[in-house]
Amino acid sequence: MRKASVVIGLGAFFLTMAVLLKFYAYDKLAVVPLDQNTRQTVVDEHATFFDADKVAPGSGRLTTIATVIGDPAASKAASDKTGKNLVVLNMGQVSDNNNEAPPMDASTNRMVVDRSTGRAVNCCGATSNGKPAQFTGQTIKFPFRTEQKTYQYWDGTARTTMATKYVGTEKIKGLTTYKFVGSLPLTKFREQEVPRGLFGLPDTGGVVADRLYQNTRTLWVEPETGVMMKLQEKQHQELHHDEPGAKPVNALTTTSTFTDETISKNVDDYKTKALLLKILRLWAPLALSILGIALLIGGAAVAVGGRRRDRDSDVVGLDDAQPRRGEVSELV
Repeated sequence: MRKASVVIGLGAFFLTMAVLLKFYAYDKLAVVPLDQNTRQTVVDEHATFFDADKVAPGSGRLTTIATVIGDPAASKAASDKTGKNLVVLNMGQVSDNNNEAPPMDASTNRMVVDRSTGRAVNCCGATSNGKPAQFTGQTIKFPFRTEQKTYQYWDGTARTTMATKYVGTEKIKGLTTYKFVGSLPLTKFREQEVPRGLFGLPDTGGVVADRLYQNTRTLWVEPETGVMMKLQEKQHQELHHDEPGAKPVNALTTTSTFTDETISKNVDDYKTKALLLKILRLWAPLALSILGIALLIGGAAVAVGGRRRDRDSDVVGLDDAQPRRGEVSELV
């Protein structure tokens, strides 16, 4: 019976470990790091744009650098305030054609994000370019265990979400990813002053023009971590002026993609993390559960066998104690 107790105890231990790994340890590890620090580079070698430095149409290499840096102290304060597991992220993005100041475009955002889902949470001092702002949808990543469905993804230029639809799987440098595609129609997103002559009108000074934007964004997401391995944007912007005879002006036309170095680093950084999370979530709990159940069954079998042998031994002992015919029992 002692052997059976040990085997049953081990089975119960392994089953408990399986539950803890799947429902406790996994949840603790499947979160955005508080000290998040990433840099992604997006390039188009053949972009066309309005060159503000020369006040004329231009073309050539367009580089966008996006950085994301976590604020651990602010993250703890936000989590304590809301009772949710949050991370505060300082995000910056700069786009330029010649690495000379000023850049073609630049922005800063301070977002509060759910560490498990990657979705924006409106609280705790979220800002855009230093002003209070609200964000919605997926931001820097998709949820851990990304599903094959449509997600709302935040677009920082249009300041709204775009529906990004799952369209299939694709290998990126040997890593399986889910491919999502979303688009926004041509929409006004700001006003800016430009020379009147840009629109084919007599150049008599500056005018305020509408700047419109459309984008088709493709994202390749590693599903276990929800991290984007690759991004591509087919983006178009125009300047419109409402005077009669004014012609729309191309402000930007680009197909920009993560550089090969950025993609390689993403794959190298996250393929091992994805494997470890899957082992923690699925394979380790499954193996421990199978082992635990087997030990419980084995321990129960040992216990039943032990009790049967004890009964058989008791019966044999009683038979030996019965008096034979013609003998007087010593028990009487």
